[in-house]
Amino acid sequence: MNAGVESLPAAAARPGATRRIEVLDHRDPAVAARILAVLRLAHVQEAALLGGDASERFTRTVADIQSGDQFHVGMLDGDDALVGALALGADDEPGQICIASLVVHPDHQRRGIARSLIDEARRRVDGAVLSVVTAAVNTPAVNLYESLGFVAYRRGTMEPGAVRVVKLRQPGD
Repeated sequence: MNAGVESLPAAAARPGATRRIEVLDHRDPAVAARILAVLRLAHVQEAALLGGDASERFTRTVADIQSGDQFHVGMLDGDDALVGALALGADDEPGQICIASLVVHPDHQRRGIARSLIDEARRRVDGAVLSVVTAAVNTPAVNLYESLGFVAYRRGTMEPGAVRVVKLRQPGD
């Protein structure tokens, strides 16, 4: 097992796949760097959807990840590469837990990794209401959340650039 991670069985792994979900110790600089690498790749994709320059908006650093108070889980492949990560944090609305980020490495998308990470989040929040904010034009993300029972209930804009966003939530058990 890697330093900084706690191994858990991967939900819905494809036959023959050796993926696993692990709790990620984001305070460990090496783990934070791995999270940041996948976040950067996902940010480039989202910037393309938004029609912007990815380099202008992405300012997160390893130190930012390390100092955050979020709870992180990740999907690792058989070579211990981090192929997806999810962070849970406090929501701005009482009684909800926010999916602060959900990213999958572009080379590993459309393989059930995001679903598996969301399933793990559901298990960990033990019936609490999960919420998420995403760019309204991020159709793949909105479709994923809606397919998992999340319902859009707030819309607005987020600075910089007045990005249109949608907030979705999934009632607890």
